[in-house]
Amino acid sequence: MKRTIPVLVLAVASAFAEVRNARQFIYPPEFAPGRPYSPGVLVGETLYIAGQVDKDPKTGAQPAGIETQTRLAMTNMGHVLRAARMDYSNVVTCHVQLKDMANYKAMNDAYGSFFSPGEYPARTTLEFPGLPGGANIEVTCIAYRDKSRIKPVVPAEGTFPKPGGPYRAGVWAGDTLYVSGTGGRDPKGGTLDPTIEGQTKQSLANANAVIAAAGLEMKDTVFTNVYFLDPNGYQGTTYGKLNSVYRDAFKLGLAPSRASFCLSKLPGTISVELTFIATRDRANKGRVVPDSAGPSPTSSNGGVMASDTLYTSGKSGNGATFEEQMRDSIRSIEGILKLAGMDLRNVVDAHVYLKDTAHMGAMDTIFREYFPNHPPARTTLQVIQQQQVQVQVVAVR
Repeated sequence: MKRTIPVLVLAVASAFAEVRNARQFIYPPEFAPGRPYSPGVLVGETLYIAGQVDKDPKTGAQPAGIETQTRLAMTNMGHVLRAARMDYSNVVTCHVQLKDMANYKAMNDAYGSFFSPGEYPARTTLEFPGLPGGANIEVTCIAYRDKSRIKPVVPAEGTFPKPGGPYRAGVWAGDTLYVSGTGGRDPKGGTLDPTIEGQTKQSLANANAVIAAAGLEMKDTVFTNVYFLDPNGYQGTTYGKLNSVYRDAFKLGLAPSRASFCLSKLPGTISVELTFIATRDRANKGRVVPDSAGPSPTSSNGGVMASDTLYTSGKSGNGATFEEQMRDSIRSIEGILKLAGMDLRNVVDAHVYLKDTAHMGAMDTIFREYFPNHPPARTTLQVIQQQQVQVQVVAVR
């Protein structure tokens, strides 16, 4: 895509009723042009930053060593922050995706140096079977412009495991609460239940400790990621055991939107990890559920609205080929958006989970078809799943 105007931030004012909130598509000059996604999208006070990897954003050169690679990924994120007139202290939550969990400590040392201790964001750290383009680290973050409304949430002593790195248990960004990834380790004795059911129960309890410390309840959650380990993937027993406990955390029809994935490694020896996003704006929280789906004890099936923001559940499409599944996934998302009075122009952030990163090229081509102008920020990862692709988005009216 040829850029014809010498500006760092492209402000888009929409005349369509479906797009009420002004948004800015952030494309720093340090990035090579022509990407099928935006490095960042600022809507209202919230900046969604695309997954940043350990490569030079113009040349594609990749340095050696995880510490240097982490610094480069974080520096790339800094380019987006600065173009949006923010800095690292505006960051409220991050997902750090590693190719090898053995690099956890070295990554922590480099990652932590970008933040003051009192300004650590919430964080989730995971190992994925594959990252785009042979990357060893990909960092996906959200920032918030109004620093006066960024507040830490500190659970009571003994109710949440002590952070094993430079992160905080939870962080408020305006009316949105971001909860760090929680595993099933007992916060008092550090023990880990050997069963999936026990770990899931403790993971939920740990997350609830943060949510309660923020003055909220589980019913205030709007989105969750569920991560689990199983050598047999979704064909194994872990997923069913996990859900048998998870479903009891919510009344029927009140579970948040959700995307679930089988990974290659989680921190330490845990087998289940959960992340949550919640809102305190109960008056403007609602559900978007297609008639064909019906209520589910584990997910919204469609999406959950928090004020003007829609969090969809992950959607996997049908079809014999990757291209057919990718298009069908996006069509499912379009159906949810339509029910919420929106369309693809409202999407500000997208996560695409592939069974094989060999499909990156085909995915990019289709992504351009559906988002030809002002595409959302995007993170792409390889996970262990039956379907070729799963798509989850955040959209804003």
